[in-house]
Amino acid sequence: MTWRNVLMAIFGAWFVVSAWALNPMNSNAYLWTAIILGGLTLIGSVWALVDRARRAWRYWLEALFGLYLGLMPFFYGFASHTWALWVTMVIGAAMLVGGLWNALSHQTDAEGHFGNRAA
Repeated sequence: MTWRNVLMAIFGAWFVVSAWALNPMNSNAYLWTAIILGGLTLIGSVWALVDRARRAWRYWLEALFGLYLGLMPFFYGFASHTWALWVTMVIGAAMLVGGLWNALSHQTDAEGHFGNRAA
């Protein structure tokens, strides 16, 4: 799981930085959403790296955050800024997929269907 957690931490950190670097509308809503959800993703991913307990809920939250962050251009009205739209959607989609992948792999490992496989 380690490499996926590192990747999710990078995505979370990117959204924190994007609050200032990618905020095309200078929107406070975008600023705080990117900081809070990106920061929570970063914290959850780092937590998963040091805490080996199986906490699948952490990954479900990361997937949900990725979905929301990927749709932010439509929620906050900057879908007309093509570069910001695509960057935000791609990273958000990657977070969604990464969160789902982590959550589902934890469930299958916990249920024993695929055995304990290291990823």
